[in-house]
Amino acid sequence: MAIIGKNLELGSNKASIPSAYKLDHIFITNYKGDRQDIKFLAVKMEISESLYSQSLMMKLTLKDSTNFIEEFPVIGQEKIEVIINYKKRNGDPKNLKLKFFISEYPTYGTSDKQVYVQVITLVGISEQSYISNQKKISRSYVDNSANVIEKILTEDLNLPEKKFRSSGDSISSSKGIISNQRPMDVIEWFRRQTYAEDSFSPFFFFQTLNGKYRLFSLSYLVGEDNKVFETYFDSRDFTFDGNTDGDFRQREQRILKVTSDLKLNKSIQSRRGAFASQNNYLDYSNKTYTKYEYNYSNDFSDKPSLEGKKVLSDKFLIGDDKLTDFTRAHCEYISVNSKSFEDNSNYNNMSKVSRHFINAYNALFNTFTHDIRLNGNFKLNAGRKIQLEFPKAIDPIAYKEVGGKDVGNDHRNKFLSGKYLITSAIHEFSDDEYYVNLRVKRDSFSVDLDDSPKQP
Repeated sequence: MAIIGKNLELGSNKASIPSAYKLDHIFITNYKGDRQDIKFLAVKMEISESLYSQSLMMKLTLKDSTNFIEEFPVIGQEKIEVIINYKKRNGDPKNLKLKFFISEYPTYGTSDKQVYVQVITLVGISEQSYISNQKKISRSYVDNSANVIEKILTEDLNLPEKKFRSSGDSISSSKGIISNQRPMDVIEWFRRQTYAEDSFSPFFFFQTLNGKYRLFSLSYLVGEDNKVFETYFDSRDFTFDGNTDGDFRQREQRILKVTSDLKLNKSIQSRRGAFASQNNYLDYSNKTYTKYEYNYSNDFSDKPSLEGKKVLSDKFLIGDDKLTDFTRAHCEYISVNSKSFEDNSNYNNMSKVSRHFINAYNALFNTFTHDIRLNGNFKLNAGRKIQLEFPKAIDPIAYKEVGGKDVGNDHRNKFLSGKYLITSAIHEFSDDEYYVNLRVKRDSFSVDLDDSPKQP
């Protein structure tokens, strides 16, 4: 069945349902400039975005029973343009336009049941990623890291200025030489050297479904300026009443499926520098040695986080030691040259205290991980903050009967519920329905460990 879309009445005032869409076109353009609409060949399409991926990626599966692949032909030098119509409740119709350059055709096969049917999967990437694979750049630079990234995008990768945005003040200035490197590799190097002025948090560089590139600090993403986009419920208590606003709202907020990897392995987090670390700086130009130590219990409270509650208790001891006492659980030796330039500075100004904070942020940001499936929403993008509500694992009445407190109408699992950050989103179009699969994470608890309820 082709993924044409259904349940979307563009000229109607009906609320429709969140998963409704209409696939307007999937245009493919070959090396000769020939352009064809292949939406009737498409059986599945996925568009992925992630904080850990520089650009969007599209995976499109085609079922060919018209000998299209040979006749067009398809040779690996194609461009894809996708146009999708959608609307929100009773809002005006909108369309999403995306363009991809084909990077590979990873799978090809024939149908077991239909002799004259061929199935092929193609993978598309952004124009900027495609250009980056074809060129290398060399130049000197003296600038803020965020400015260098923007210049590479706009001057070397043909990105319009309006399609780049940064949030979170960066104080990472650098100077040196870019020597024969691919633009996206240079961007990744600068991203790793960039940290936020207010918190020493790391930055993420990524592309969202609207085609725009983002350079956002983690402190901005978890902070108050990044508002909670929506609340979603893992509940069976839903009532559906046709194409009404109320029905649309319930479907929109319902978690269809959830699987979790809570990642509560404190030992691994400790080894990665989440709770204590030691950085040793060796300046070989003036033969000095400086040691800096990080302690989660002392340094956590003034750093931005999603919920603000610690994920580590100081009451847990290994012998006589807390986890925060093991500063050499994560130990680094870093060489610097303070006389590399005439003004007695290193090639970058990354603070000596920033490195262990960045390590801690990255390690803590895996405290809770959930994979959830929702009805489709084009605005559910990587970098969004959402609220998740999980139910208690016991009936409230039964909970009271075994000695627990009367929770009234509050059936939430307060330990699991709370704010989460979307780290990746896979927009999935198949079987005439649109769903979005999210990976969400957080770095802190929503309840104080000292105030957590006792077992009845």
